[in-house]
Amino acid sequence: MIGEKTVIITGMVDKEKLVKKARNYLLDLLPVAGQIARRYLHAEELPSKKKGVHDFVTAADLAVDKFLKENLNKEFSVIPILSEETFDGDFKKYTNKDLLFIIDPLDGTSNFARGDDNFCISVGLVERGEPLLGVIFSPISSRLFWATYRDIKAFWNGRSIKVSDIKELDKAVVCTDWSHVMETREETTQFLRKIYSKVRQIKILGSAATDLTLLARGGVDIYHHVRLFPWDVAAAGLIAQKAGAKVTEINGNEWNVFSKSILASNPILHKKLLKL
Repeated sequence: MIGEKTVIITGMVDKEKLVKKARNYLLDLLPVAGQIARRYLHAEELPSKKKGVHDFVTAADLAVDKFLKENLNKEFSVIPILSEETFDGDFKKYTNKDLLFIIDPLDGTSNFARGDDNFCISVGLVERGEPLLGVIFSPISSRLFWATYRDIKAFWNGRSIKVSDIKELDKAVVCTDWSHVMETREETTQFLRKIYSKVRQIKILGSAATDLTLLARGGVDIYHHVRLFPWDVAAAGLIAQKAGAKVTEINGNEWNVFSKSILASNPILHKKLLKL
């Protein structure tokens, strides 16, 4: 953990120091947050409440969220926090923040609530929408992923990782997911109609952040998602990029953490996908 209170000063050198300190702090903090999530995982009855038609929040989300915010505020008091669980509905106030922590206390809540271990804790540090740091921890498998804007690699439990080198669509494994927003689900359906006969396999696993780390370590070859939120990808998008993925919006436009969609794969597959 960081022993001294972080001071923010403008300038490249200070930004690099800040990112390094935040990385080290989060590499210690997220496994502790993971212990909180594990205590809730197999609870006999897990209290939850609805956030929307297809979205809900559990007591575990709230407990991890509280823990992360308390510790980040204590160590980095001048950096604001955007959290899924306390978001006020106005993204405009966050898009141009010089520095911003974006946290998802449990990405994959539906999986978690059913005892499925495909969920994670995700924290990103961004600068006006561009990711500077991403750290993701999967509490059940103890997989810890991270990358910074200065790295030339992404890391998984201390070793570097990279995306697959699959070049042909008919050998590619695609991972996608359904949006919580019903109006946009048809876009995913259209995508699946276009590619289902051209690829080897399609998976829907239920956690954008863990799915992108799976892409980053070569477990799948393509990741596609419509109608995302910043907490889904603030950390994972950077990790995928540093693992060698080409990451854009689904129409090929430049991606940042506030983009509404994501298309990620190695550069060769990415070109072929855009042609579709």
